[in-house]
Amino acid sequence: MSKDNPQLLDETDFDAIVLGTGLIESIVAGSLARAGKKVLHVDSNAHYGSNWSVFGFKELLRWNQGLQQQESKIDYQKNYKSNYRNVKFNFLGQPLTDDMEAIQFDTKTESLEAALYEKIQSLLSIDSYTDKAFLEEAIHQEIKSILEKRQNTITTIDLQPSISKLNALQNTMHASRSYNLDLTPKLLSCNGKLVEILIRSGVGRYLEFKGVDDIGIYDSEEERLDRVPSSKQDVFTNKAINLVDKRKLMRFLTFAIDFDSNPEVLEGKEKERRVKYISRYAPTKIGLEQTQAFVRSMGRFNKGGYLCPLYGGGSEIAQAFCRVCAVFGGVYILSQGLAGYLIDENTGECKGIETKDGQKFNSNWVIAGIDYLDKSWISPAVADFGNSVSRALVVTDKPLVSFGENDEVLCYSVFPPGSSAGNQEKKMFVLHQNHETMACPRGEYITYLWKESTGGDQTELQKAIDLLLPQGSNNIRISHAHIKFSLLYDQRSRQVTLDDSWHLPKNIIPCSDPTGTLTFENAVSEAMDIFYRCVPKDTEFMPEQPQDPEEDY
Repeated sequence: MSKDNPQLLDETDFDAIVLGTGLIESIVAGSLARAGKKVLHVDSNAHYGSNWSVFGFKELLRWNQGLQQQESKIDYQKNYKSNYRNVKFNFLGQPLTDDMEAIQFDTKTESLEAALYEKIQSLLSIDSYTDKAFLEEAIHQEIKSILEKRQNTITTIDLQPSISKLNALQNTMHASRSYNLDLTPKLLSCNGKLVEILIRSGVGRYLEFKGVDDIGIYDSEEERLDRVPSSKQDVFTNKAINLVDKRKLMRFLTFAIDFDSNPEVLEGKEKERRVKYISRYAPTKIGLEQTQAFVRSMGRFNKGGYLCPLYGGGSEIAQAFCRVCAVFGGVYILSQGLAGYLIDENTGECKGIETKDGQKFNSNWVIAGIDYLDKSWISPAVADFGNSVSRALVVTDKPLVSFGENDEVLCYSVFPPGSSAGNQEKKMFVLHQNHETMACPRGEYITYLWKESTGGDQTELQKAIDLLLPQGSNNIRISHAHIKFSLLYDQRSRQVTLDDSWHLPKNIIPCSDPTGTLTFENAVSEAMDIFYRCVPKDTEFMPEQPQDPEEDY
């Protein structure tokens, strides 16, 4: 720090400056620092994650309220806010019960709105609450709803539903830290690149995971989620598959594990849809590659093939790589806006950046999330909202999926293309979590749903939620599952191709937005590609970290 101003850094020259703490940016920052490079990591937000953020309940409310827009050439906050459209937050609270007495309110009172506010405020004891602003806003919204629904002929209003809802909101805000609500939920493939990197480099020591053993698929004919066999034992104990088909399935899976060792088998058949009874949307080569990846992941750490990060996904993993970056000398500046880039007029290269507090930093490379880029540099193909991922987050008091033995199941499910939800061309992923993943308090359940889209239509998500609400799989009825709150939104998904439509200085490397895939593999591959643009090809990516002797004690 500068002696004259503790807020300013003495060091101004770096090998790489990374803008944004999204997953790709953070992996790059950690890997470059691990390779001995001097890294400056800057984020305009006060929290980690960028478009991969994980929020407590209060933070989710703040996020939903929107960020203050600021005017500047590179307006990160405005750009970030534009990544989310059609955001619909709905807090329903707790269901009414028979033992709740009606709270009658005389509508003949003059200045009805003010009187309602005073009455509700007194019933909630709002003055004793620390976050009054949130609750006051909620009260005003509830009063607005009451007045809109009120008929002029009605002389009294029952305030019990509103008080019950606001009390539930108050209690949920008290438990805010018990929620880890993920804007971009994903899983780790047990045999994927990310798991190998976490193990080899030691970054995994900063993280916790829980195995995902169960998989479900929505059967539109039976209108239910059915459990998919996820191990050899499951296949042979499954009563829905006859013995002949079980043997055929096992032979196919055995072939898929090593299909690439006999490439001549696929010659001329890569795009054929050979296994039509599985899916008409899976060309042979892609289907075999995905089957191979899944089967090779099964049984490594748990029965299934996936791991679920605790406390949230991409944001938690991003913070682990940021920790590595800091351990190996990386410098961090959070809550600092970007004023602009320092461009060499002769070469057109970027020499560094200037932050909004006037500091200038020099660098050989700048790696940045797309929201940090000058708009004139960005390809028109991604400048508009374009491709997106439609997402939903639903918190309930009972699980929306049950496979019979264990209601508190951690699993993921799929609505295949052509399902009753209306998703004709794209599959829809559903991830079910509970308190065991630290996603929510005990006794509550989180269901994430998402699918790739062009934005604007969340009908399919809402239909899938409606299909899940009345029943679980195997026709096991889940009685009266009640939605406590939900969030639906479209998240922009811009992918970096760096073709001729981009106009970037050659030493600025942009990072893609999160995709709609199930795993983190795309993000890891992109981070590795960026790493090798900045260092010699023989540099090891995230090498094994020497064991610290003190960690044995």
